[in-house]
Formats: sequence, structure tokens, C-alpha cells
Amino acid sequence: MLNLHSQASRHDGVFHACVMAVREGFPHLSVQTIIDPPHEWFDAALARQVVIHMMVRVFLIPKRAVVEHQDRSREAINRALRTIDARRTTPSFERHYCKMAAAARASLYARMEDAA
Repeated sequence: MLNLHSQASRHDGVFHACVMAVREGFPHLSVQTIIDPPHEWFDAALARQVVIHMMVRVFLIPKRAVVEHQDRSREAINRALRTIDARRTTPSFERHYCKMAAAARASLYARMEDAA
């Protein structure tokens, strides 16, 4: 259940929506692999960076809050933002990213309507 009056609940809702949308975009990866990529799995690390990027750039969660709730360093958050910003300059990646972002928005808004 999404509690719209709780910052932690909203953060968790956004995180869940982003992870599930990225999971659809990277169908060969499990949710757990996206959340905690194995060391040498570069595609899983990229998927996690997409999740972080969407949280900050699409859902406007402050980087400071992402650092706290995701237990990541500021540098890891900034690296994810730089990496995905650079990848989005490629038209095919941009189209794929936009599809995942749209799926995350739709998922979150559906959960918000259910909570209201």
C-alpha cells in the first residue's frame, strides 16, 4: 500500500515502479540482480543506474534522499546520472529509456490512484 503522506513510502513506491519498469526493459535480468548487481555484470549495473537516473530525473527525488534510502554514495548516484545522461544521447537508448520511464510513471500513478 502506498501512503502518500509518508516520504519513505513514496520513495519506496517510486523505487519499486522504476525497478519493475527497468526489469521489463532488461528482461534477462532478475529484480534482485537489478537491485544488487553481481560485480562483473555490467548490464545489471547499467540497469541499476537507469533505476537511479529515473528516480532523480523523472520522479524528481532529491539525490540526497536517494543516497539515504538506497544506501549508495553520492559519487555512485552522480556516476549513474552522468552515465545515463551520456547514453541518452544515442537515439536507440533514448527511445528505450523513454519506454521504461513511461512504464514506471504508469505503474506509480496506478498505485497512487489505488491509494487515494
